[in-house]
Formats: sequence, C-alpha cells, structure tokens
Amino acid sequence: MARIVHIFTFRAFPSSRLGLPLIEVYDFGRFEPHLLNRPVDVVRVTELGIHPDVRVTTDRSTLAPADITARLWRDDGSLAQLHLSYELGESSAQEVANHLSVFCHERTSLALDGVPLVDWLVRTAGLDVTPRLDQDVLQFVVLDASTGLVSDQAEPSNDALSMIYRTTERLPDGGVPVRAPVALNSLAGTFAAHGRGVVVLGGQSEATAAAVLLTACELLFAVGRARHARAKIENLLRGSRVRDDGAGIWDDAERLSDVAREVRRQRTILALDVQGYADGLFMPELVIDSFRASFAEALRFGELTASTTDLMGALSDIIGSSLTDIQLRAAKLADSRERRWQLGVGMASGIAIPIALLLSYFGVSSEATIPADRSIYDLTVYGLVWALTAASAGIIAAATLRQYFRAKNGDRTRWR
Repeated sequence: MARIVHIFTFRAFPSSRLGLPLIEVYDFGRFEPHLLNRPVDVVRVTELGIHPDVRVTTDRSTLAPADITARLWRDDGSLAQLHLSYELGESSAQEVANHLSVFCHERTSLALDGVPLVDWLVRTAGLDVTPRLDQDVLQFVVLDASTGLVSDQAEPSNDALSMIYRTTERLPDGGVPVRAPVALNSLAGTFAAHGRGVVVLGGQSEATAAAVLLTACELLFAVGRARHARAKIENLLRGSRVRDDGAGIWDDAERLSDVAREVRRQRTILALDVQGYADGLFMPELVIDSFRASFAEALRFGELTASTTDLMGALSDIIGSSLTDIQLRAAKLADSRERRWQLGVGMASGIAIPIALLLSYFGVSSEATIPADRSIYDLTVYGLVWALTAASAGIIAAATLRQYFRAKNGDRTRWR
C-alpha cells in the first residue's frame, strides 16, 4: 500500500492565525519535544475534511482516488500549502508514478469534481480572496515495509526511481542519480530517497515520516520566501537601467530611502524567516538533519540564499553610490545658489551705496553750498562728487564679479 501526499504551494494568501498546532494534527513521537521547544509555532494547520470518491480530472487525464484528506498549512505571512493525501491499495510503481505526474505536471488544469484546484480551495477553505498557485509542488510517497516497490539495496530500485521522477517510461540504463539520506536508510527494512519534488519513504515509522514531511515543508516555505525576496530585489535593480535617461528611483532621495528600507526588510526576512526555517536549530536530531541537508542541497537552497544575499549587497552599493551622487549634486546646487545670491547682493550694494553717497551729500547740503538755481547734474561744479560715486559703484561691482567668478572656477575644479 502507498500513501501519497500532494503539496501545492500558494502565495498572496490571506493572513490568519486560525488552525491547529502541528502536534495536534500529526504524531511526531520522539520528535515532538523538539517542536515544543520552538520559540514560536508559526505553522498552523486547518483541517479541510475528508472528501470521498473525488474525481480528479485534467485536460488529458482522469483519476479516481478514494477519500482525499485535505489540510491547509499556513505560516504567519502570505504563504500557504494545500496538502491532499490519500492511499492507493495494491498499486504498481507505474500507477503511483502516473498519479504523481498528473498532480504535478498537469496541475494548471487540475480539477476536483469539475472545480479547478484554486477555486476548489477557495470554496473548501471559505476564503474571501483568491490566492495564486505557485510553481513548487512537493509530493510524498510513504510505502509499507511489505510493499516491495523498493528494495534494501544501497541504490534506489528502478521502481523507486520511476516514482521520484514521476515517469512510467523506461529509465536510462544504470538509473538516474538521486539522493538517499544515510540516516534514513540505516535501519533494516527502511528506505528513503528523494529528488527535488518527490520524496519516497519505505518502512519508516509514522513519527519519522511526519518529521520528514515537516522538514521538507519548512524548506519549501523557506524557498518561497527567499524566491520572493529575490524577485523584489531584482525588480529594484532593474530600475537602475533607466538611470541614464534621468528617470527612475535613483535620482530621488526620498524614493531611495524607501528602497533602502525595503532592502533592510528583505534582509531581515532572509536572516530570520528563511534561515530560521532551514538551519534546523529547533530539531537537532541526526536522522532529520541528514534529510534536511540532503533535501536543501537538492533544492539548491544554499545557492538561492547566497545569490539573493549578493543581489542585496549589490543593491545596497548602488543605493550608497546614488545617495552620494545626490548629496554631491545637492551641495553643488546649494553652492551655485549661494554664489548667485552673493552676486545679487553685491550688485544691489553697488547700486545702493553710490545712491546713498549722493543722497548724503546733496541731502545735507545747504543753499549756500548748493544754490536752488543750480542743477545737481552740473558736472562742472559737482563732477568730483559724481566721479567718486561712479568709482565706488565700479569698485563694488568689480569686486563682486571677481569674487563670483573666482568661486565659480574653484567649484569647477572641486567637483571634477
């Protein structure tokens, strides 16, 4: 007998703290104390009931699994997983592989009793929004020890490989390399192997299977968060391409500050939510650590987090250089404004001071020094006064212009 669990991932999911703790839904046996020691139980499980005699159809296939049990896993963000599990009786490896292939490769047209998968989830879970089906699909096959679909040999059998690669076609000679965590294959009669999207367990205890399922699902949550963070950073980086056109966010200090806050937020998510799922600190168990390391490598989790971290570093460097550029241009503009202001003040002084000199001379003079019948514009009498006035105006204007051009030329040298 084979028990199959199909796990579909969703994003843009409504946030909710409803649901049950994992330990109330699954039997983790000796692994349960590790779950109790976690600082926060961020994953909640909502039972969506047992659905008997569901007819599963796609554009090309029809399946009739009996009694599908549906569960919804939600974290404290916008990610969720729909778990559909059921049992196949006396089934061949090819039949199991066919189920895996249909639920994965044909998921975009998958319908349950004629209702598309996403709509079925919205209706069954009573959601008020429609989430988005993500690209990750994880599938578990848990086999009885007596099933005989897998062998006790060091390498996975062809039956196991056909399930892991979801194919009923003939596999290449010598099989295809997959991962077989050592700790899960150490006991007699047990078997475990996986690829990137299928995990096959044989002869494992219910508690071990549940702990492996939890570990894989946590890594899937972590990958979803890391991928979402990477997409945000990539979109922000693409904005730098319009910089040469004088547009975009890179010439706007306020928008750059918003980008810097977003980078800090994504770095926090990467450090806490992504690594927190993946590091295994709260389940320090050798058997599970063996699977965690193997499955994370299959998902290329390390490469994803490393490249995302590098992208964040690149974006931080761009933000730093852009802010420096903005500050330099702002300082240059401020200096230019100050020079123009000084020029204006100097020119105004060149006008006001001579006028003040004339007013002070002619205004305080008496009839004896300036007779009423004599014009103040009479240069034969007042030529020296007007000459001194013109000279003072010229000296002030020349000094102002000299200071202006000296400062301007000095700034050109300084900003080069």
